[in-house]
Amino acid sequence: MKVAPDLSFEALDEIADLAMARRLAGIVATNTTIGRPETKDEKTQRVYAETGGLSGRPLRERSTEVVRHLYRQTQGKLPIIGVGGIFDADDAWEKIAAGASLVQIYTSLVYRGPGVVKAIVRGLLERMEEEGFRDLSQAVGTHTKGQ
Repeated sequence: MKVAPDLSFEALDEIADLAMARRLAGIVATNTTIGRPETKDEKTQRVYAETGGLSGRPLRERSTEVVRHLYRQTQGKLPIIGVGGIFDADDAWEKIAAGASLVQIYTSLVYRGPGVVKAIVRGLLERMEEEGFRDLSQAVGTHTKGQ
């Protein structure tokens, strides 16, 4: 199941409860957003004036909030695929630490090409070594308490 970043935490709670009860394989968090962040940049304002779903960097923070909320709500028992604004290893790590078991990239692949995958994997391996993790699964949900 793929959820929108525009949903309230209450709606996400209902989806998480249903996903757990129905034993879904996981939740993809998140789809594109119809919301538009505030900006003073005229070029960005023109882009935001277009219709349709917005993806990429403007989605990163809200997507991470949704991942973290769903991880807490499901107590880590349901795999979450973190999506939204992942352009480098730091962005991917943010999603993983918030509770994502997997990450998906799209916009960064379009703008940076297939080499972005290798760069992200390299950066994640470096981060795992820095943090003392032998397996990436050890990092899942490490930044969910008190935030």
